[in-house]
Amino acid sequence: MNNMFRMSDDEIDQLDQFLMSEFTSDETMMIDSLDGYLTAIAIGPVTLMPSEWIPGIWGPSPEDEPAFESVEQTQHIFNLVFRHFNNIVSTFERDPESIAPLFNINRFDDHHEYLDAESWAHGFMRAIDLRRSAWQPLFDDARSADWLRPLYLLGADDVSEEDELLVRSPAQREQLSEQIPDRIVSIYRYWLPYRHAVHERHLATTIQRTAPKIGRNDQCPCSSGKKFKKCCGTASILH
Repeated sequence: MNNMFRMSDDEIDQLDQFLMSEFTSDETMMIDSLDGYLTAIAIGPVTLMPSEWIPGIWGPSPEDEPAFESVEQTQHIFNLVFRHFNNIVSTFERDPESIAPLFNINRFDDHHEYLDAESWAHGFMRAIDLRRSAWQPLFDDARSADWLRPLYLLGADDVSEEDELLVRSPAQREQLSEQIPDRIVSIYRYWLPYRHAVHERHLATTIQRTAPKIGRNDQCPCSSGKKFKKCCGTASILH
């Protein structure tokens, strides 16, 4: 099935170049961090408004907001960010196993290229921090230790000295990085029933709030021509 939100390699490069450009601060996320950040937002327990997560892309303070050079540039960059987010959402909804995180690739002195999801995982953990209390049920679940382990080891700000030994070499980080796609699918499936339940409650509340209240002396909506209290309103009283 075609994904209307999928971005071309050129569009991803455009977003990547902007994030590293003179228009952004040193605190702005790189493309791999942004991908991890948006992934956690897409699969997490609650739906966040863009106003809650967009500032985090640029940095921790209002001064980190980009200095866009034009309205057109602003619209273009925001369009790329939202398309990328919607592509992640759509991919999980259609085929979670096909998710392809944007990990960094590093080349070291041994001339071998290693996958490195450290920045990606850091972005994921930053998104969790937006609503950490909402993620608590996952933290309390015994299964989550395995799911969160590579994300924590690569992306947490504070890890023990013992844990640091597990991410010291490029090969170790690559091994952990390779575990992430399966782990985030598990996390997505963990939260899916919860998200559906929240959506159903929200839908029911919305319907309840928008339904017009019928007065006892109003004409009955069943089209009988009688007053509500003399028609269907009687049944509601009996029940």
